[in-house]
Amino acid sequence: MIELVLISALIPFVLLILWKLEGKTADLIAGAILGVSLLLNGMALYDFFSKGSDKVYHTAYVTTGNLGEVFGITADTASMLMGLVSILIAFLMAVYASKFLDSGKGKFYALFGLLTGASMVFIYSTNLVQFAVALELMAIAMLCLVELGNAKTDALKAFLVLNVGVLLILGAVAVLGTGQDLTKATYDGTAFLLLIFAAFMMSSQFPFYSWLPDSTASPIPASAYVHSASIVPLGAYMLFRVIQYMKPNDDYFWLLGGLTVALIILMMIYYPLQRDAKRLIAYSTIAQTGVAYITLAYALLGHVAGIQIALYQVVNHAVVKALAFASVGGLALAYGTTDLKLIKGMRRTVPWTSIAWFMSFLGLAGVLPLGLFFSKAFTIMSTRHAKGIASWLFPAVVLIDAAIFLIVVLLWFREIFFGEGEAKKEPKVIVAVLIVLIIVGIIMPWVSLDVVMKIGFAG
Repeated sequence: MIELVLISALIPFVLLILWKLEGKTADLIAGAILGVSLLLNGMALYDFFSKGSDKVYHTAYVTTGNLGEVFGITADTASMLMGLVSILIAFLMAVYASKFLDSGKGKFYALFGLLTGASMVFIYSTNLVQFAVALELMAIAMLCLVELGNAKTDALKAFLVLNVGVLLILGAVAVLGTGQDLTKATYDGTAFLLLIFAAFMMSSQFPFYSWLPDSTASPIPASAYVHSASIVPLGAYMLFRVIQYMKPNDDYFWLLGGLTVALIILMMIYYPLQRDAKRLIAYSTIAQTGVAYITLAYALLGHVAGIQIALYQVVNHAVVKALAFASVGGLALAYGTTDLKLIKGMRRTVPWTSIAWFMSFLGLAGVLPLGLFFSKAFTIMSTRHAKGIASWLFPAVVLIDAAIFLIVVLLWFREIFFGEGEAKKEPKVIVAVLIVLIIVGIIMPWVSLDVVMKIGFAG
């Protein structure tokens, strides 16, 4: 089983061979390679749960004399769930890209494969050194993908911020004096503080939030993956992993929770100011990832529900966010822009895309039937785990954020959904991806809830 996980994580790197290819050949090879990775991952998942989800499989493949283990695979309930979500969305976005992109496909698929492979290696990481190396690979892929959108300054900003994150992780390694598996590390105050800010760098959290909205210049399929199942949510996933193996430490409760609440309040101000759909989604990504950090703050108090709800929020957000970007990509194809001021009569022009847009943006506000309703509800109900003012402040901020985003979405809906317009052809492949994401988004909260509730502290 562990070998299947390893192979499924490494296969996406094969896409680097597509650098010079173009057209349908690149489409078919990219889809086939990521499809095989998804299939192997699904087989490993079935094997894992058939043997009992309470087990942890850990294999070290590379060790050094000074640092100990530097590359290995951990297969447990959390990594298996996150890995499946990540490779599924990567596969769907590659299929989506086959009809979204007209040129430069080979280069895109190569970089996308690098990003996907690094993300999978990150998810199954057994140690901090592996986190740092995988993040560096993701940063390189991100730099090149944003440059594809002719935004070199924004690409460099993202690259530099993520590399500071790499340095912070390596700083934690230096403090701990080990690269051994996460279960053996003793996270003292300095190391944990460095890892908090490394995670914030990845997730575009306060005060490092500006790089993510600017990075939406990258092709939409890449942005969808970065926001939903790669760099941004993996910051929260890394901190989830660290806290899972820590002893409770309430010294950092207000640092983690307080900075996150401040950030979400700031995002509430940004929502109404956006007219570009991609930037609106980006600010939503920052806030939604922040919700996961709030529940991780509860975990620092020793409440296992904190890590459970954090992962539940991450996987539900992944599907809804991928759907949101995919729907905006449909608008870009139909109208040649993502500027919401220039879009009219969406329900007549692109009916399938309009349904996906409406469902996904309402879903980001926490409206049924998509899964963020459930993860936000659990976040709010977990207020009993907070202390003092946080017991009402944290859930209030989550609720107000959802309300403001909902109002903004409904105002844009009134402006872009109605009106006259000629029907435009919606590529069948893109419509199929939208439908699959809607179905997965409805199913995900029900399937993943039982899975995340089996996760506990392992330290």
